[in-house]
This record gives sequence, C-alpha cells and structure tokens, in this order.
Amino acid sequence: MVFDGKQIRDEILKELADKVVSMENKPTLAEFLIGDDPVSAAYAELKHKIALKIGVQFCLYKFSDKDSEEEIVQAIEFLNDDPETDGIMIQIPVPKGFNREKLIGAISPAKDVDGLRYCQGLDSDFKPPVVEAILEAVKRSLENTKYEIRNTKQISNSNFQKLKQQKIALIGHGFLVGKPLEKALKELGVENLTVVTSENILDSKFEILDSDLVISATGKAGIIKPDMVKEGVVLIDAGTAEENGELKGDIDPETYDKSSYYTPVPGGIGPVTVAMLFKNLVSK
Repeated sequence: MVFDGKQIRDEILKELADKVVSMENKPTLAEFLIGDDPVSAAYAELKHKIALKIGVQFCLYKFSDKDSEEEIVQAIEFLNDDPETDGIMIQIPVPKGFNREKLIGAISPAKDVDGLRYCQGLDSDFKPPVVEAILEAVKRSLENTKYEIRNTKQISNSNFQKLKQQKIALIGHGFLVGKPLEKALKELGVENLTVVTSENILDSKFEILDSDLVISATGKAGIIKPDMVKEGVVLIDAGTAEENGELKGDIDPETYDKSSYYTPVPGGIGPVTVAMLFKNLVSK
C-alpha cells in the first residue's frame, strides 16, 4: 500500500476549508522570513497560496539579514499579544548570526503552530507538522482509515497496542524531524525504538533489518537500500535531497518492493506536512 500524500493533503485542506467557512473570525498565520534564501521564500509563497485556498489570513513579515535580532523578537512579542494573530512561525533555517533558539523561544506556546518550541524541548501547544504527518502515516499503516481532524493522541486502542508491539528504527536525529519525532513516539508509549544517525547507520544494520517500521529523515538520497530491511516492513520516508535536478528520498525506490506500506518521495510526507501546519492553525 502507498501513502498518497497529495490525496490526503487535499482531504485535510477540504475539511479545513469547510470548517473555516463557518468561523466568524478567520484564523491568521504570521510567518517571519529572515534573509533572502530563495528556497525559504518559495516555501512562504506556498503557504500563502494554501492560506488563500482555505480562507485563512496569511501575514508575511520580511526582515533582511542586516536587521537586528532584537527588532524581530519585539515583533514576535507584539504578535503574541495580538488577539487577531492565531499562529506564529519562523522560516527555518535563519541566516548565520541569528540566534535560532532565542527567536523560537520568543514565540508564545499557544501560537507555536509550527511546533518549533516542541523541537527545542520547550513547552508548546503543538507538535511540528512534519511529526503529525509522519504519525498520520504510521496510523494509516496500522489501519487504513479516512482522515479526520483530530489529535494524534487519539490513535485507537487497538492500533496503539499494535504500535507498542512493533520494533521501530528511526534514522536521523535532526532538530526539525528526528529529535521531535523520537519525543512524540515516546509520548505515545513506544518502547522498542532504535535511534540511528546517518553516521552510525552501518553499525546499526542488524537493528534496522529487524525493524517492523523504518522511519528515515537524514536528507541523504537513497541511503536505505533493499538489503537493509526485511520483507513486509513499513517504510516512512521523511528525508529529501536534490539529485541531478530531481527530488529524492532517503529510501531507494527499489526498497519499496519489500514493504507492506510506504511513503514515496515526492508526494508522500511533504504535502501532508504543509496541510498539518494549517490543521494546527485552524484547530487551535
């Protein structure tokens, strides 16, 4: 079975749009874009388009890499107190010379819809959208059910028991995906979890081969090969890299034939991640 991220994204956005129509006060997302990185600017534009599509407000606050960090912190703190701003996020990465931790720490936990405080180990009302997208894929691998707007803590008891019984390998331990995902899985009661970095992947090949569920988020194209996983494995690919002008995932596509369920790249976790950001915003 294949996790069709585009279809699932569209399901989520349709439900969110229907919900927003009935809301008297439309939610507002404030995004801080620092510097002139074209990839970051493209992500901001994508979020603007989706906001328009579902009927929420999107405010982009642009700063140059010459602006002072304190000025940005003051703007964030102003929006924390603004009743018309429902969500605040900072486009990561920030330029060199800026203190990422300080900027993230300035966001109110109640408005941290991108879950950056959660990534940083701070209190937050939200998990990162990419973590929510991965957990949605995990849930669907356990039982193929129609998406509903709900907290992932509400995984059914039967599926929760299935998840607890599985051997899970999490490959990649970065700030935005691996570390917060490890935290989220442990909050769900997962005990049989092996965390592997890209540097020690060869040392952990037996643990990966023995895993029922392999989640990879290293950003290194094709790092997971067919001989590294067992038959019937669930493969969740949250890593992306550009290779010869094409978007590639961590998992070599030849590995899919051994899986019982997989998320492709592109078209898997990525589209759902963006939708989950707006789910956090609308459902707060």
